[in-house]
Amino acid sequence: MELEDKHPYYEKYISRWNYYNTSFKGGEDYRLSHLGLLRKYLFEEDAPGDQYGQRLEYTALDNLVKLVIDTYRSFLFRNTPVRTFGDLQDNIIVQRFQNNIDFEEQNLNEFMRSANDAAMIYGHVWIMVTKGWQEGVSTVEQEIANDIRPYAKLFTPENVIDWKFRKETNGSEKLSYLKTQEEVTIDITRYIVWTEEEIFTYEVNSEKETTELIDTQKNDIGEIPFVMLKANRGPVKGIGRSDIADVAKIQQAVFNLLSEAEQGVRISNHPTLVKTEETSAMAGAGAVINMNDQTDPALKPYLIEPSGTNISSIMTMINAHIEAMLRMTHLGAIMAAKGLSVKSGIALATEFEMLNTRLADKSSKLEQAEQNVWRLFWKYSGLSEPKEFNVMYHKSFDLRDQHADLALYAQALSLNVPSETFNKELYKQIAKITIVSGDSIDDIDLEIDDTEVKTDDIE
Repeated sequence: MELEDKHPYYEKYISRWNYYNTSFKGGEDYRLSHLGLLRKYLFEEDAPGDQYGQRLEYTALDNLVKLVIDTYRSFLFRNTPVRTFGDLQDNIIVQRFQNNIDFEEQNLNEFMRSANDAAMIYGHVWIMVTKGWQEGVSTVEQEIANDIRPYAKLFTPENVIDWKFRKETNGSEKLSYLKTQEEVTIDITRYIVWTEEEIFTYEVNSEKETTELIDTQKNDIGEIPFVMLKANRGPVKGIGRSDIADVAKIQQAVFNLLSEAEQGVRISNHPTLVKTEETSAMAGAGAVINMNDQTDPALKPYLIEPSGTNISSIMTMINAHIEAMLRMTHLGAIMAAKGLSVKSGIALATEFEMLNTRLADKSSKLEQAEQNVWRLFWKYSGLSEPKEFNVMYHKSFDLRDQHADLALYAQALSLNVPSETFNKELYKQIAKITIVSGDSIDDIDLEIDDTEVKTDDIE
């Protein structure tokens, strides 16, 4: 096995992943001339000055990819996921893992937001969970004192260059091999090869053309400690499908149209003067043109000015592209709520239901991925998973705010419906809105169930 060998699908998809990532980042990264995201004119390279570079510099970018991802994130994480740990709620290792999951001061919620963003961009992302070690540290007390505990790290697809799945006897497929690469310096690249038995760390020095095995560790848990979060199911195992593939193309088309519009406006304000070589003309407002008395009237100077209808056509095309983006992402209802789109009430309700379904699917994937992260955490920490352990992401998304919901529940209680079950369920819904802790919500639900609610006493 050659250390730098890559999975065939890695070679196939790497250019797409780079394109999606560049589309999300925008800015100077989007304007690198070698990417060719702005179409070149015929013979533009032969024109004096860096005409193509100037067009790249002066063309605005409407970052639709970032808009879509930011909007989805705002809904998915508007409500904090509810986590229940039972007796381990106050365990210091559990708390440290939640408050600083990656040793880079990211808490668990921020980490999962980053993972979701990356999965939406690339189609999938890998989450590694492992545990450090320190010589002389063997007891739990020593580990706590030195903060030796499980932690997580995010790997985007560019950094996971090879992987293998093994078919199990029950029909499932289990990750049996994985190889990552990280750039340490300009000249040194670190490769980590994960197997079910051992973990090998290599460093390749491109300048010295050397490869060195710097570390070998036993794989204590007997499995590859990586969790795959997919935005959408891909065509093959180990590959996800990006949420923004088509949006990125629309963004590129709008980028090119904005370049055409900018040039159209600039040329319209500065028309081209056509004259004979002998005719003297000065630039600026009120400039004088000196013509020879013998000049043929047919050769008198004149202006070439483009039609303004071209710019109007360009803006119409831009709006059509943006409308297409809203349709494919189901964000038309959100834009209508902001007054940026006009739709009927039925159309808005239908589109928002489609968005709600899409977000609920993503929420389920995040929930499953986090449960798998915690499964690896329990293995590395030596803690037993509590029976009460649960992770729950919200799966209902709408434009109503929580204050309106509370007002509605209060009004429903004031109707004094003669049903104890009805009123208890209302109280539980109020608790879910106002309380974040999953353990507290469980306690409150039990208290509500154990308390007799007399409908006559409800005001």
